[in-house]
Amino acid sequence: MQGRGMPGSIALMLSKTGGPPFHGSVGYVNDAIGPIMARNGWRVRTFAPPRNDLGEEAMVPLALSAQLAALDGAAAPDVAFFDAAGMAVRTPSRGWARRNVVLYHGLAYGTGAWMTSPDIDLHCANSPYLERTLGAIFAFPNWQQRRCLNPHALRALTRIALPVPCVESPDGHPGFGYGADLPPYIQRKLGDDVVWGHALQPGKQDWFATLSVMFWLNELRTSPDAKRIKLLVSESSLTPDTRRALDAMLAPAGRNCDDYFLSVPLLNQRTLFQLMRRCRFALAYNRFPEPFGFYVLESVHNRCPVYTNGVGNNRFLLPPEHGIHVLETPAMTPAADGRQDAEAYRGVAERILADLGRSDAMAAQCQRGAALIDQQWSLAAFEQSLLAAMDRLDRPLPPEPDFEALQVQLSPLVRHMDWDTGRCLNDYASTTLRSQALAAARALVGRRCAELASDEMERIESTHRLFAGGLLTLAPATPAS
Repeated sequence: MQGRGMPGSIALMLSKTGGPPFHGSVGYVNDAIGPIMARNGWRVRTFAPPRNDLGEEAMVPLALSAQLAALDGAAAPDVAFFDAAGMAVRTPSRGWARRNVVLYHGLAYGTGAWMTSPDIDLHCANSPYLERTLGAIFAFPNWQQRRCLNPHALRALTRIALPVPCVESPDGHPGFGYGADLPPYIQRKLGDDVVWGHALQPGKQDWFATLSVMFWLNELRTSPDAKRIKLLVSESSLTPDTRRALDAMLAPAGRNCDDYFLSVPLLNQRTLFQLMRRCRFALAYNRFPEPFGFYVLESVHNRCPVYTNGVGNNRFLLPPEHGIHVLETPAMTPAADGRQDAEAYRGVAERILADLGRSDAMAAQCQRGAALIDQQWSLAAFEQSLLAAMDRLDRPLPPEPDFEALQVQLSPLVRHMDWDTGRCLNDYASTTLRSQALAAARALVGRRCAELASDEMERIESTHRLFAGGLLTLAPATPAS
C-alpha cells in the first residue's frame, strides 16, 4: 500500500463537487481535496455525477454505470475516498479499492453503508465532537453477543481540521455565488432605530428558545428611549406554519412575529458577511446538533458575538471569551410531558443586554476568536491534517477493544445531566428522566461490561432506552476508574 512517502492512485467519491460556485461549505471542503492530493503526488480520479438530461436516467441509470466504469480505469485504485453522501453512489468495498476512507461532514447520509461496514479503513470526523459521537455509535452494545456494533471501526477513528472559507476570503468568498444581494426592502428596514441580531441558518432553530430570548430582550429594556431589538432569520425557516404557531404563543401578550423577526432570503456569502457585521449579536439556540459549525465561526470572524445553547460542536469550537458564549441551564430542559418554560431564557437576554453595553470588550473577544480561527481552520491546516490522516493507512491498527473491559459512561451527546432532578440536556433529545430511568442510569455509570449481565441489561435497555436515547455509551475506562 502506498502512503504519503510513495503516493498511489486515489478515487474521490465526494458529493457537492464541481465548484466554484461551491455547493455550500461541504462543496468548498470537498473541492479542495483533489488538488491537495494531486500536489502531493497522488494520481487522482474524480467521480462526477452524470448529466440528468440524457433520458430516463433516474429509472435506468446507464449514465451512472458509464461513470463508474470509467472511474474503475485499468486497475483498482489504491484508495477510495468517500464522504457519507458519496456512499449512496458506491459502497466502500475492498473488492474495488485496496483501502477505503470516509470523511464525515455529518451523520445524515449513507448510514447503511458505513455504520457496520468492516471494509472502511479510516473514519475521518470533521470535529472532535463528531469523532466522539461516531465512537458512541460504533460502540453501541449488543448485550446478547457481548460485542460492540462495529469494533473494527473503533480502531480506525480520527479527525480532520476543515478549512473555513472566511479564513481564505474574510469579506466573503466569490465562489459562494448562490443567493441574492440584499433586497432593497430589507435594506430600508435596517435602520438605526433597531438593534439587530441574526440567526440565518435555515431549518436549525429551536423556535421556542429563540422566541423566548427575543421576548425577554425586549421586555427587559428599561429606558423609555431604548431601541427595539429584532432578529434576522431565514425566510425558509420562518414558514407560514411556524409563523402561525409562534403568533399563537405571542397572542396573550398582544404581540406577533413581526415584533421580533425579519425574514431574509438566501444571501450570497459576501452579502451575508456584510449583514453579520451590521448585527450586534447572533443567536444559535438550535435543535440541530451541529457536526462542525461554519456559521457560528463566520459570525465571530465578522466581529459579531454568538450566544448559543452549544448544541453539537458549537460548544467546543472556541475557548471562553473568544466570541462564542454557551449559555444553557437545567431549567431549559423540557419536562417529562414536553412542557417548557420561557422564564428559563431570561438570563440569556440579561447577558446579551449587558454585553451590548460592552461593545469594545465584545469586539476584542471576537478579534481573539478570529485569530484562532485563522490559525486552526485554514486551507494549509486542512492540507496538513488530511495528509496526516492518510499516513495512518500505513500504520497497523490497534487491537479491537475488549468488550468486557469497556465502561458505561455518559454519552458525548449529553450537554448537562442533573442527577438530582433528572433534567438532561442532550443533543439527541433533551428531557427530564423519570425516577426509575434516573436510578437505572445512576447505577450503571462507571461500571464495566464484565460486571453487567446480558439479560438484565437487555431488560433495562428495553424499558428505559438509556443507550438508544443518547444518555449512555460504552468507552474505554477512564484512568481514575
